[in-house]
Amino acid sequence: MPQPGAHRGQPVAAATKAAQATLDAAKKENQRVSVAVVDRNGNTIVMLRGDGAGPQSYESAVKKAYTAVSWNAPTSELTKRLAQAPTLKDIPGTLFLAGGSPVQVNGAPVAAIGVAGAPSGDLDEKFANVGVAALAR
Repeated sequence: MPQPGAHRGQPVAAATKAAQATLDAAKKENQRVSVAVVDRNGNTIVMLRGDGAGPQSYESAVKKAYTAVSWNAPTSELTKRLAQAPTLKDIPGTLFLAGGSPVQVNGAPVAAIGVAGAPSGDLDEKFANVGVAALAR
């Protein structure tokens, strides 16, 4: 999984850095979340479950990341597509709730970060974007 920034060629190191930055951002706002980082093929590279995160957050984070990388779009944007194509939500392994953000290199998806457990998808996605930004550093 090629990565922007200092971790190019080191996918586990890059994914761990991104996941920890995401978890730290949530913790600063007293949110208990789980964070998943997947590669271009939707395979989970790193999974962190924050202290006190709900049991549903683990699987939800993975599915949000998988959904974001599959369509190369934030899951908050993808939820809007359900009005025109409601059967998208029936694709196995996907979750059309805000909280997933793709990681792009030259416009192509190379990974994604999914976050679940905050009281709103907007917060989940805000934290996921912190992880995406950490990869660019």
